[in-house]
Amino acid sequence: MRYLWSRFLIIFLMVESILFITYYNFGPRGMHALYELKKSKAFIQDDIEKIKEENDDLRNQIEDWKHDLFLQEKFAREKLALQKENEIIYFT
Repeated sequence: MRYLWSRFLIIFLMVESILFITYYNFGPRGMHALYELKKSKAFIQDDIEKIKEENDDLRNQIEDWKHDLFLQEKFAREKLALQKENEIIYFT
């Protein structure tokens, strides 16, 4: 009886170990899921860096527009169709 009980305990622990390792690696919070999350985090961080660079470029353009009279006049003429006195605008 003692031999049977110890045999049962060893088999139970082996099955338990196999289930634990499988769940640890492939479960919903396992190593595979962690790897996927790290991969998506890297993609998101790349997107964040690109957006930050774009924001910096846009801030620089805004500063240029605030201080450069040529750009202001160009925008007023091309987009708003404004004109100086005694000037004729031709639309094409």
